[in-house]
Amino acid sequence: MTKYPALFEPLQIKNLVIRNRFLSTSHAPAFGANGVITDRYVAYHAEKAKGGVGLTQFGGATTVGPENSCYYGQVDGSSDDVIEGYTRMAAAVHEHGAACTVQLTHGGRRERWDIANWTPTYSASCRRELIHGSFPVAMEDHDIRRTTEDYAAAARRVRDGGVDGVEISCQAGTLIEQFWSPAMNFRDDSYGGSLENRMRYGLEVLTAVRAAVGDDFVVGIRMPGDEMMKGGLTQDDCTAIAATCAENGLIDFISVVGGQAATLKDEAKIWPTMWVPSAAYLNLAKAVRDKVDIPIFHATRIADVATAEHAVREGYLDMVGMTRAFLADPHHVNKLKSDREAEIRPCVGMGYCVDRVISGHDAVCAHNVATGRERYLPHQIGRSEGPAKRVVVVGGGPGGLEAARVSAARGHKVTLFEAASELGGQMVLAAKATWRRDAAGIAAWLTDELNRLEVDVRLNSYAEARDVVAETPDVVVVATGGLPNVGFFGGGDLAVTTWDVLSGACALGEDVLVFDEQGTHSGLSCAEFIASKGANVEIVTPERSLGRELGGTSLGAHMNEIYRHGATVTPDTRLTALARSGNRLTATLTNIYNDEVREREVDQVVGESGTLPNEELYFELKPRSRNLGEVDLRRMSNFERQVIETNLDGAFFLFRIGDAWASRNIHAAMLDAMRVCKDL
Repeated sequence: MTKYPALFEPLQIKNLVIRNRFLSTSHAPAFGANGVITDRYVAYHAEKAKGGVGLTQFGGATTVGPENSCYYGQVDGSSDDVIEGYTRMAAAVHEHGAACTVQLTHGGRRERWDIANWTPTYSASCRRELIHGSFPVAMEDHDIRRTTEDYAAAARRVRDGGVDGVEISCQAGTLIEQFWSPAMNFRDDSYGGSLENRMRYGLEVLTAVRAAVGDDFVVGIRMPGDEMMKGGLTQDDCTAIAATCAENGLIDFISVVGGQAATLKDEAKIWPTMWVPSAAYLNLAKAVRDKVDIPIFHATRIADVATAEHAVREGYLDMVGMTRAFLADPHHVNKLKSDREAEIRPCVGMGYCVDRVISGHDAVCAHNVATGRERYLPHQIGRSEGPAKRVVVVGGGPGGLEAARVSAARGHKVTLFEAASELGGQMVLAAKATWRRDAAGIAAWLTDELNRLEVDVRLNSYAEARDVVAETPDVVVVATGGLPNVGFFGGGDLAVTTWDVLSGACALGEDVLVFDEQGTHSGLSCAEFIASKGANVEIVTPERSLGRELGGTSLGAHMNEIYRHGATVTPDTRLTALARSGNRLTATLTNIYNDEVREREVDQVVGESGTLPNEELYFELKPRSRNLGEVDLRRMSNFERQVIETNLDGAFFLFRIGDAWASRNIHAAMLDAMRVCKDL
């Protein structure tokens, strides 16, 4: 008997039987190529099906018309060419017993006119959105007719491709929602004004879609339960829309989200990181479910199975979206079924996956480097067919922990040295910074895995070369991380690091300048931490804006906290010198464009310029190694085993990874570890 009976109950929608209530909701991981479904994309969803998910909704934001651009890697559903890709995807998912649907989307004003066919963008009204910045055409009658026909034709292609159903996007500020919302629709014709009029276009689209696919095919919508937007749709408006669509028999399910996506802060709410509490919008799903008699889907940061079971059992929803949980571990469901819940790699809400997509990159998980790389990297590590090796890992940050985990899972004898009293490295500090505390979950899971795999972990052990050599290793992985760098300016020794602040190694001043030229979480989290303690904080950066390395969900959260705590932001400026001035410090700030110089007197300066490699041990060990520390980058890039052996007198193979190699991030460190260790 499963511990979670509600989640393993099948659900029938028309003729479609879904084997359980686990749902991977519609999203676009940017694994397509020029609008075409690739082998990478198929493997990504097939892995979730293999891992036990009931329904995986692929093709998030699949386009329907020529004015739609696949600007963040979506599928192009506007021609019959897409049917072959649908067929391959459906077959791969069905092979493992899961069901699948495609989401169709017209972005409306959430498009760019200068990416694909250089046509204008279209919307209910000519109102510019901050995120995409285009000025849309207010749609005429022929535009309404054309796009309605495009939706219907695109839905027919989904059915022709053997997919189980179609979901029409009416959320995230896309076209149908642009008609629905009084904050985006300012028309004075039959498609504007009253809620009934504003609903007209969406109902016409759904009517055309139903006619194209037939009454026996599953059709659903994804919509907000509340736009959470000044002048936008209220919760009552949204439940009324949902009831109308369901009463008309046009749809078979409703997937409910919270918010929309018109600003960075809105993005941080609709696709939330750990900044938003877990399962924050369950009540929105319940409000819709109470008004309709069709199944309700819902996602939005439901990452743990206890919450998911509660949501289904207590009638909040019928299918529970755990999309990012399945990015973190696509075998989540099967591990539950086989009583291996403790082995599930958790989603901690880093938001790295979504941020990469909305920044124009592909979706990868912050701490599961196999996600999206299923053709090359294993989600389940197999044991080596060769003899067991002795592997020494130095450093217990994310890279070192992953190296130890993978090596031990391969069947090798692993010893890990860590100088600190706990594992986690920089993740320990990140978890001390305001809303990012859940980052500690990455280190906690990896630590548990090392315990399960019986890795010899030696805390409070500052490993020197003689300590490593004494273990007679076959392989040494140097994951000693980096040393904090305040930046390169005169008087840098007077500045403190973000590590000093978050670890409590230094007292906080009342008037603090944070110089951030890294553009990631570190400087912003530290600034928020200091400001939350009541200090006056100015953040200075040479960039034109803060957080250049972050996507909207993280940056929106950071900016909200920065302004909420009264911090000020000075862009386009570099800290060029720092000097003592009595009991205070004088910071010399130089505008990088006009070279204008100003001086700022403060109590404290925090410098954040990434890290410099902690590489002393590596260079001590290098002459004793068989590969002299060299890595074949081409083979690494192709996920192939390392074979360089240039010093036959060497005692071991030596690799350095993560920040010990170069200042990057958690994902990069763990990817280094996986690529080096998976073939040992």
